[in-house]
Amino acid sequence: MKTFSTMSIRGGLVLLALLCVLPALALQLYDGHKRRAHLVTDAMAEASRAAAALAQVQERITDSTRLLLTALAAMPELRDKNSAACGGLFASLLNQNPIYANILAADDQGDIFASGLPYGRINISDRKHFREGMALRQFTAGEYIVSRTSGDPAFPFVLPFKDHSGAEAGLIVASIKLDSFAAAFSQLRMPAGSVFGISDRMGVRLFYQPATPTNPPGSRIRAEVWQVIDAGGTEGVALLPGSDGIMRYYAFHKLRLSPTSPAYMAFVVGVPESTVLASARKALLENLLLLGAAGALALCVAWFVGGAVIARRLDRIADTAARIGRGEKQARTGLSHGPSGIAKVATSLDAMADLLAANDAARERALAALRQSQERMGHITASMADWIWEADAAGRYTHLGDKIRDSLGYEPGALVGKSFFDLLIPGEEQTLRPIIEAAWNKREPLRDLVNWRLAADGSSHCLMTSGVAWHDETGHFQGYRGVDKDVTERVQAERAIRASLAEKEILLKEIHHRVKNNLQIISSLLYLQSEQVEDPVALESFRVSRNRIASMALVHEEIYRSADLSHIRLDTYIQDLLPKIFGQATSGPGFDIHCRLDPVTVPIEQAVPAGLAVNELLTNAHKHAFASREGARLQVALRETGQEVVIVIADNGPGLPPDFDLNQTGTLGMQLVLNLAQQLGGGVSAQNEGGAVFTLAFPKSAPS
Repeated sequence: MKTFSTMSIRGGLVLLALLCVLPALALQLYDGHKRRAHLVTDAMAEASRAAAALAQVQERITDSTRLLLTALAAMPELRDKNSAACGGLFASLLNQNPIYANILAADDQGDIFASGLPYGRINISDRKHFREGMALRQFTAGEYIVSRTSGDPAFPFVLPFKDHSGAEAGLIVASIKLDSFAAAFSQLRMPAGSVFGISDRMGVRLFYQPATPTNPPGSRIRAEVWQVIDAGGTEGVALLPGSDGIMRYYAFHKLRLSPTSPAYMAFVVGVPESTVLASARKALLENLLLLGAAGALALCVAWFVGGAVIARRLDRIADTAARIGRGEKQARTGLSHGPSGIAKVATSLDAMADLLAANDAARERALAALRQSQERMGHITASMADWIWEADAAGRYTHLGDKIRDSLGYEPGALVGKSFFDLLIPGEEQTLRPIIEAAWNKREPLRDLVNWRLAADGSSHCLMTSGVAWHDETGHFQGYRGVDKDVTERVQAERAIRASLAEKEILLKEIHHRVKNNLQIISSLLYLQSEQVEDPVALESFRVSRNRIASMALVHEEIYRSADLSHIRLDTYIQDLLPKIFGQATSGPGFDIHCRLDPVTVPIEQAVPAGLAVNELLTNAHKHAFASREGARLQVALRETGQEVVIVIADNGPGLPPDFDLNQTGTLGMQLVLNLAQQLGGGVSAQNEGGAVFTLAFPKSAPS
């Protein structure tokens, strides 16, 4: 306290100026911190969405590969180990599916006997995916390999097959090309310096873009990055240095063949921290520079101007004392009074003449207080980023703050006499006039009214206007007073985010549309091929295959038509599937179809296998209960019980044989239904109840 009491007047003014700047400095630092936090959150979310989108593409490839290998494993040619027939089919599939590096089949000793590419005497029994596939006896994902047939890096999927006696005869391998993700990553429009990588379950790099000598495929990814991915859950984000030394936000997404199985592949997207925080750092630096300039100006004013003003006040007190000493009773200091310092001296001097001019002294004190209030308000206004305004009862500006020069480029005096509507861009007045006039007539406050104004250079700026009515001392309405805040950058950033999300939604819709078209082309090719086949059994196989392909295409068509790209309505899907199998009429003199379908929504990863299973069961009913039979009746029910989806398909046909065993049936259709139910994590049952009744039940996945 002794230090402050002995401080000079100029020193006190300088200290006061510094204390006035400190709150503004704290606000700037807080705003910079908040902006940084928002940018980091947005960048992490964007990287996570990108990793999830790329992982979803691979998940669909995996599901398609599972279905392809399941269909191939049931072929008689494969069970017979017919090298020529299988090799020709594999080569045709490679030409139609360039995403595969090779498709081959090997016996239980690992010797390749059929391949889509030329091969010699090659044994793959030493491959890890061969050993695991034969041991697990189910669809299995491998790890990074260099194909011994094509010589290219690849990622294998395997599925064991059996001979005609039911014994394990070997396995079939479909290897995915690892460079097929380059085009998908380039379409994501990630920030400059972003990277994309894929690793297998052991942390071996499968793919990396942009390609660098320090990150070749086949090598292990950085231990620091792999520890975060391996220890994390299905997805996550972490800030880590890359192999190039650049700090990035790495978002990862793991893929599993089933909810309980370990991850077989991880997708990683990295966004540079410097790119994310560049705008926040630039804005903070600019604000600090402006604040520093304002603080320096305040210090100069306090030092040079304040000192001079205080000195003059002391001289005035001395002059007033001299005048009072000379007998001038009307002499006054004109300064505010107080208990200490200069004010105390002024109080003592003015008290000597209070009896002579009490009214004049009171008026002088009131004027001094008013000047202080105006000065205080001026300081507050100068420190605000927003600009204040005042309008009269007719809505014309009578005063505008200097900040309008920084926001819209106008000189404050040039807009005096103009109204709020004179500065609006074309088309804004029709929307805002009813709102403003309604509030004006009721004298209600204007709260955060968003409007677009024309700046002096012709550009458009988005402002947020707030104001309240004010009245004079008699209570008469005089107009409105308020503030305008420039929120153009925030609005433009929000629009950019919405546009980016719309682009990604359109891209996903286009992918589903093209997949549907490709499946319809395959169906048409099968139809054209069937025109050259006369064998009834072969024709039925073509028809069944076309129905299966049409059911998959229908899933993608439903997604393309839906506003939700990640889920599908099963009830709508079944209603659209029935006419494709039974014709456009669902009832007639020869048959009758009854549906009780509750509105059930499932994720896309469940829609494809569930749709294929329903297609097989409906096709089975059409074949056995509706073929050349009058009075046929089909009942289809769909319901959701708790977290389980139940589909029941019943007919009044001849029913199932007494010795029918669903798990031992040799038909491809029933095998597909069993495999698809297992893929869904559920099961299928069959019984006789006035005809054949099939029930498919599976747990519903939690919404993503």
